Order: sequence, then C-alpha cells, then structure tokens
Amino acid sequence: MNKLHIFYDATCGLCQRIREWMGRQPAFVTVEFLPLQSSAARARFPGIETLKPGERMVVVNEHGEAWQGVDAWVMCLWALREYRAWSLRLTHPLLKPFARRVCEMVSGNRHAISRWVFREPPELAAEWLGAGREDCADDKCGIR
Repeated sequence: MNKLHIFYDATCGLCQRIREWMGRQPAFVTVEFLPLQSSAARARFPGIETLKPGERMVVVNEHGEAWQGVDAWVMCLWALREYRAWSLRLTHPLLKPFARRVCEMVSGNRHAISRWVFREPPELAAEWLGAGREDCADDKCGIR
C-alpha cells in the first residue's frame, strides 16, 4: 500500500485541524485529503456516499480497499511514522472496544466540539491547546 485517500468534513473545524495536523506529520505512505462535500471526491470515487462519510470517517487506499469509523482512524495513525505503533496497539482486542467508543464519541459530537474548542471564543481554544504561547524563562507567559 502506497497511498491513502482520507475523506474529511470541510465544514467541521475539528476535522480541518486534524487534517492540518496530519498533513504536517512524516508519513510512511502518501496521504491525500479530500473534502467529502467536494465534487472531486464524488467524481474520483463514485458511490463513496454509500459509505456515509458524513457520519463516519472513511479512508480508501489506491487499490480501492476502504475503512470506516475506528478502522479508518487506525489507518490514519498507521500511515504516520510516529504513530504506527499506536495504530497496532489500538487493534488489540483489549483496546479496540475503547478506541471504538472514543472514535464514536468524537465523531458523533465533532461539530459541537468544533464550536466549543475552535470557534467560541478563540481565546479558549488557544489556551486549551496551548497554541500561541510565547517562549519565556519563567513559564508564566500569556496567550498572544
């Protein structure tokens, strides 16, 4: 396997941030992100809507094999150099039910999480994520 096509919700702030984060990570395979709402996604992958990418994450490789939900999340981690070991751990029978519950909780509430963390108010998101912190010696820097 050399390439993964990852469908993401372009209307979801959380999905956009995860896409940006993944795009910055070193990967073992080529990763292409496709907004699930795009005509390009439907043209390149006819019938993709039958997998309901708006409800559960969908990942497709260059051979047409598809993964949904927790299995799609695991494939995303599998593609990344620093997270492949985690992807293998999460497939263990003892951890997979936990991973599935977390995945379903996040997926089912992604728009609410996006509003809460990434949009309202932006200062809360920056503080919660530690974004925008200035480097300083006394560790008492504020949010820029």
